[in-house]
Amino acid sequence: MRAFAGPIPTPPPPGRFEHPAVPEDVERHLESATSRARRSVLDPLARRRGTGTVGFPRRLNLPSLDGTTAAAVQVDETTCGSAVLAMLGLAGDPRAALRLASGDPASRFVRLQHAVQVATNRRGLLVAGWPRTYGTPPWGAARFASYGGVRYTHRVAGSRALLEAAVACARAGLPVPLYTGGDVTGGWGSAVPRHVVLLTLADGEGAEGSAVLYEPSGAGLHTVPVAALLDPPPAPSGGAEMSHSTAERTAARVRKALTAALGGWPHIAWVLLPERAGRWHGADTRATIEDR
Repeated sequence: MRAFAGPIPTPPPPGRFEHPAVPEDVERHLESATSRARRSVLDPLARRRGTGTVGFPRRLNLPSLDGTTAAAVQVDETTCGSAVLAMLGLAGDPRAALRLASGDPASRFVRLQHAVQVATNRRGLLVAGWPRTYGTPPWGAARFASYGGVRYTHRVAGSRALLEAAVACARAGLPVPLYTGGDVTGGWGSAVPRHVVLLTLADGEGAEGSAVLYEPSGAGLHTVPVAALLDPPPAPSGGAEMSHSTAERTAARVRKALTAALGGWPHIAWVLLPERAGRWHGADTRATIEDR
């Protein structure tokens, strides 16, 4: 794993990263669209809706011009990473979001996931390609990932500082893909990255506030406390959920919400972070997705 460790990329400064500009042809196409359709195209990750409530996930639907309701769900058990990268790309490219919204969003999202998977799995570690059955490798995901022209790199999770950088990026308006998994107590097979989710939004400062994660197997937007994302609450001793006090009940509720947000896994194993640190210097980060 040391080969995938390294310095943590410098996060953008506090505030919002400028949302990708809406091309004139997209603006013209959306002039006659309903406010709901326009919002679905320009805000595919539904960040305008805010952080929500812990323990009450909301469904993320695909962009649609005709009001079609189709969940942003992964195609199969191998395409969680593909779904996350697809939604990341759509959020950073209004023209691509419009193309998907202009036809049958569900079928186009299926084709998009397959195309993303082919692109990310072309290169393995010791083999020419990465087997599809193993899902999306973090290095392939980082090579493909893009948000409005911003590129990503990858780091093995293992420090609070790395997760703090991920939260800082989300607070600045840059979504962050997270690989999740178990630990060696569940066997070595569960200790490797097993699922991919997308940190879409975070508010507050430091360990305060809430974060939202897109979980593709259920197309859910899950709200969790930032503090729990940085330092997951430990399971009660003895393996039993003790709920004799308000604090214990709250901790149990947060653990349940965090596990659901991470796709049923307890830990973050790998992180994709924006790497173009030089871009942040002198950039105007005040524009928000709400300004659109």
